Amino acid sequence: MTAICQEKKDRPNYYVVLDYINETTGKRERKWISTDIPIKGNNKRRAEERRKEVLAEFEDLQNQNVDLSNDVLFVDFLRNWLEDHKYSIANITYDGYNFVLERHLFPFFAPKKLKVKDLTPAHIQQYKVFKLGSVSPNTVIKQLRVISKCLDNAVRQNIIAFNPVKRIDMPKKITYTGAKHYNEKQIEQLLEYSKGDPLEIVVLLTVFYGLRRSEVLGLR
Repeated sequence: MTAICQEKKDRPNYYVVLDYINETTGKRERKWISTDIPIKGNNKRRAEERRKEVLAEFEDLQNQNVDLSNDVLFVDFLRNWLEDHKYSIANITYDGYNFVLERHLFPFFAPKKLKVKDLTPAHIQQYKVFKLGSVSPNTVIKQLRVISKCLDNAVRQNIIAFNPVKRIDMPKKITYTGAKHYNEKQIEQLLEYSKGDPLEIVVLLTVFYGLRRSEVLGLR
């Protein structure tokens, strides 16, 4: 197995070109793997370091007999993984996982058309940084745990040699310091603003009885 750094026509980043023997077919194959490192800016040394990392990762794959020919897309694997576990987890857990997939993971990963076997810690790191721009660190941690559970399954199926989520640093968790509540004036404003709103009765019940959101929505 060999790997070289190379530029690709009309692409801004360096690529690692990997040549290897497919253990299943016995044929020599070539993979172009983006380093996400820009050509501009004298980044040749960084690209070379990434080349070494890619080569080491794929040598691990071959040593563990991982099927490099498996072409399943990451988003498809996520969807299939969740459906396979639908009846072994609680309904509320399934709904929570499904929400993470549909609202967060699919919109980010689907356009990239990444295959499970091509996922790297760099891709997971990109997702983490992107989501930290819009949601709390605790929420990102929960989303990364969903990805990690899925990719643990990919490791067991011999599609990948390691779980890339476990090779990045998790965001620092924010410690819960207690709920903040409205004062009397703020409550009066809330009740005034909610008049005529479809959620007016929900607001009233919450204010007067101190119910949680799920408790209010569960009332009949």
